[in-house]
Amino acid sequence: MEKIVSNFLEEIGFKDAIDEDQEERVQNWLKWYKGKTEEHEYFVYNGQKRTKKILKSLNIIPQSCNDLADFFFNEKLEITIDNKKANNMIKEVLKANDFLFNANNLMQLTKALGTGAIIPYLDKGVLKINYIDATGIIILEADKHNVKSVLFWNKTNKKLTINAHILAEEGYIIYNRIYKKNGEEYVQQEIEQKLAELHTYSQIPKFAMLFPPDVNNKDINSPYGISCFENAKDTVISIDSAYDSLDNEITAGRKRIYVKGGAIKFNTDPEGNMTPVFDTTDTTYYQLPGEEKDPMVSYDTTELRITAITDALQSQINLYTSKVGLGHEYYKFKDGQAYVNTDNIISSNSDVYRKIKKQENIITIAITDLCYAIAELLNIKQKFSVSVDYDDTIIEDTDSIRKSSQVEYNSRIISKAQYFRNVYNMDEKNAIKFAEKMNNEIKSEQINLSNEDEPEEE
Repeated sequence: MEKIVSNFLEEIGFKDAIDEDQEERVQNWLKWYKGKTEEHEYFVYNGQKRTKKILKSLNIIPQSCNDLADFFFNEKLEITIDNKKANNMIKEVLKANDFLFNANNLMQLTKALGTGAIIPYLDKGVLKINYIDATGIIILEADKHNVKSVLFWNKTNKKLTINAHILAEEGYIIYNRIYKKNGEEYVQQEIEQKLAELHTYSQIPKFAMLFPPDVNNKDINSPYGISCFENAKDTVISIDSAYDSLDNEITAGRKRIYVKGGAIKFNTDPEGNMTPVFDTTDTTYYQLPGEEKDPMVSYDTTELRITAITDALQSQINLYTSKVGLGHEYYKFKDGQAYVNTDNIISSNSDVYRKIKKQENIITIAITDLCYAIAELLNIKQKFSVSVDYDDTIIEDTDSIRKSSQVEYNSRIISKAQYFRNVYNMDEKNAIKFAEKMNNEIKSEQINLSNEDEPEEE
């Protein structure tokens, strides 16, 4: 932690507020999110010495965090405020600050690092929004995820900023500090007193917090969230080990031709130079010592295990997606990449569905808090309520669809082919073909049953 930040916390009465274990966890999650870690290193003994190797990576962590964020912050997200004036003003602010894009990016980092925050503020009369990931958040007071007091900080090559929101009896006090880099040090800058210590006299927080829905099993008493992949790190290594094995299999399984010295003939070019028949730079060929009586040329055509390794890789990917909240078989490994399985539909009676709903509840609270904060900053006096609707096209209520389709078919409202389209997601051609097949099988069974009931001839 920066000494400037810890000194400031001591200045405002939060001397021991920094959770060093949490800081270490976040840095570890960030390392995994960026790519390869120490766990990707391994050693191979070649008969003489141990050679260091590094696993190739499928980089499934950022891909999964991106897809998890897309469940919530996409073009179908709809925020509705039941007061027309407030709705127009707040929507204008969100649009001006590219809220959907920035919130999606923040959600990706929240899934990866466990905690995120959205902070609206006025800058010379213009309302702007900051998006802070876990590396710049220090929770000072909280009841679980109900954060009361918090500090946000950010450091660049040119300056370091501090923005602390402290809940007092009179309301929130917002502290601001700016430090500009001068040589190797950051020097505090003078700012207006009312900005350095702003008394809002309001109980409405000017920040909104984001967390994953999972319990932080690394510290059950921590107000911070946990990374979605914290309990799936071993699976990530298994995925990358299988992915790395695919490359090794191709390299180790190349066709080799072993040639005895006597088989290496030489040609003479027009200038009298001797050149070998085999290209000496071609690694397909390998010269062996041996007697002339031994076979002059032999082949090694090892069968590649691509299918077996790919199946193992797919199994590990399925395990990983189940752990992080994407569900079983969310990705299909094909052509060297993990693609979203478009045939995968999330049932409303699944663990994934329930986890999505838990996350939606957390995001709804954050968006509602954000809207109330923006309204107060814009001096909107009208009371209003906020509702948030999410993209539900990824969810299918299979039980409800099956029951309603059965009722409609029995009532002759829909055809048998339409029933198959509704319940089994068949396209029109296959649904009609399947309906005809079922009709023929049913007729055949009825004929067979009828024949069985006929009396036998004496």
